Amino acid sequence: MSPTRRLGSIATAIPGVLVLLFLVAPVLAVVPMSFSSGSVLELLPANPGLSQYRRFFDSPDWMHALAISAQVALGTMVLATVVGVLAALGLARLGRRARSLIEALLILPRIVPTIVFAVAAYSLYLQLGLVGSVAGLVLAHSVLATPFVVVFVGSALRGLDPSLAEASRSLGAGPAATFFRVVFPQIRLAVAGSALFAFNVSFDEVVVTLFISGIRTKTLPVKVWDAIQYEISPILPAISSLVVVATLLLLVPMLAATNRRAKTLTA
Repeated sequence: MSPTRRLGSIATAIPGVLVLLFLVAPVLAVVPMSFSSGSVLELLPANPGLSQYRRFFDSPDWMHALAISAQVALGTMVLATVVGVLAALGLARLGRRARSLIEALLILPRIVPTIVFAVAAYSLYLQLGLVGSVAGLVLAHSVLATPFVVVFVGSALRGLDPSLAEASRSLGAGPAATFFRVVFPQIRLAVAGSALFAFNVSFDEVVVTLFISGIRTKTLPVKVWDAIQYEISPILPAISSLVVVATLLLLVPMLAATNRRAKTLTA
């Protein structure tokens, strides 16, 4: 690379690195703060320790909120993945115009402002008696997570050779056998990745959950929000650090596996 092009690349990369640091710095800052042993927030704790983590795991209220979040996120992951995969399979059989129209309708919940969806969900749930229920949270979160599954799985399906499924059907295999024996092995990473993404979308959701959750169904993000509103406690950086680490442990291995598969296919 010539010196001029090298300088151009460096000049282009510097703004991107600065923006990345600006976005990541607040997330990284909570990690050292989480090891504070005092009663106030400290960016660099004078007496580092694990007391805030012990407070979190010893608190019945925080553990209840964590259990509700995990229950809702798992239910959302299953429901959104099943519905999203079925929708993606149906879209793959449609013509281009019909597919574009229906796909736009399916991803509409991510286009509409979240506060609008939250108010609409609350109004509907009041009539159905679902406000404050785990089932209501699962349904609402699934509406928000399903578009991601449709997009991810649909993208994987468009990269498949349709002759393989046709050959399977010509040999007497039914739709279910064709999917599980021919189609699914080729899109399993997309399905698994979208399922984990749906779990993460549900686990981090705050706005909609604030509207439709009840006192006994407060998720971890909602309880953190309430704690920020009424009391800034040093336990909050510890909770934030745990959420960040859990997200990385879930998504990074899947992204790495996806990249390896992409390199294998292009090799």
